[in-house]
Amino acid sequence: MEGIFCELYGNTIRNKVLEYLLENQDLDFAIGDMAKELKISRPKAYEYIEKFKKENYVKRSRIVGKTQLYILDKTNKRVKFLIKVFKACLTLVLNEQNVKIIH
Repeated sequence: MEGIFCELYGNTIRNKVLEYLLENQDLDFAIGDMAKELKISRPKAYEYIEKFKKENYVKRSRIVGKTQLYILDKTNKRVKFLIKVFKACLTLVLNEQNVKIIH
């Protein structure tokens, strides 16, 4: 199912990954788990996380067993902006649901 972020900004793999990161902004994640949830290939997931690491959108958080975990880098100014945009998207959805409930 497409989320509001992808609905508004385009249903691309990049936006799906961004939306996943924004939805889970306080949680660290394994790339394999992200790929499975987004229904994209593991190589494609690794490709996008590498891009986001280079842009400082994500950073390594910890290793569990042999699995490297990552987390959204909320110190990045662009990430801070994306978080604001994401919150605005969620507010839009809530407002639309309230309008539907009232009518």
